[in-house]
Amino acid sequence: MIAERPYIIYTLPISRTTQALTGGKIEKVWANVQRFLTTCTNADLKNPNSIYLTGFTADEDHGEKPYPAEQLLKKIQDVFGTGTTEPIGYLYPANTPLRQTKTTWQLTAKDLDKAIKFISELQPLPKYNLGPIELIISYDFKLIDTNTRTELPNQQYASSLLIWLTGSNCVSPSLCFPFLQPDTEFWNYIESIETLIPFKFDRKYLRLGKANKKGTANMFSKL
Repeated sequence: MIAERPYIIYTLPISRTTQALTGGKIEKVWANVQRFLTTCTNADLKNPNSIYLTGFTADEDHGEKPYPAEQLLKKIQDVFGTGTTEPIGYLYPANTPLRQTKTTWQLTAKDLDKAIKFISELQPLPKYNLGPIELIISYDFKLIDTNTRTELPNQQYASSLLIWLTGSNCVSPSLCFPFLQPDTEFWNYIESIETLIPFKFDRKYLRLGKANKKGTANMFSKL
């Protein structure tokens, strides 16, 4: 959708898809995420857009030990049943599947608390290049005024968080602020929510977005 009016967006560059969530352990990280979503957005905490649990086998071709990863996969299966297993990739050009696999469970909202508790109790997770287990949760939402509890007006786009709870908890954020320019009103709003954001809010990732002159695409510039 082409922007009907200018807006300001916080999103990471193509070269960096995620950033760390604050808090350390999964329980604290998740509490910080909940606080932000409850205080600063209209998100329904109990109903994320999607929930996926993924478990990886070891990369034995690069010396990773298979047993800990296999034990984790068995624990997931005991709790959540059978998932969908596939290779993590294919060798080019022969299109030969790699030996390492991942198994994915698509969960529902009623599984959320159980999944959070499950992965929290597995800490500390063994260290592997991938996984060995990831809980991936996404939310789409509108931003709100933290004083009046009402949605900020003129939000053309939904904001979102794509959250990975794993050995290194991280997030891919997209926060769309409905302000025409980085004026005092905008910065006052940022200051009202900045300490509640569950990751380091690096202002260098803020961009002003608006339609190009032909109205065929959005263009972005640094603040």
